[in-house]
Amino acid sequence: MRGEWGEFNPWQAPMGQATEPALTAMGVRVYRADTPEAIAETVRAAAMFAFSSYRAVAVLIGQRVIGAKRFEK
Repeated sequence: MRGEWGEFNPWQAPMGQATEPALTAMGVRVYRADTPEAIAETVRAAAMFAFSSYRAVAVLIGQRVIGAKRFEK
């Protein structure tokens, strides 16, 4: 997820705010993982839901997982 905590590019902020609501509005089931420890379990749960329900699923990985971005030339 761009445009969240620690984002260095202000143009990414609107996308970060709109991603989850836009996906939800399209009927996509959204799961979030905001810690490295939560990623595997979240992806597993999302996959199980997708395969058992035949619905579209997205897993959003929060920017805190990779830390604050730094712009370097």
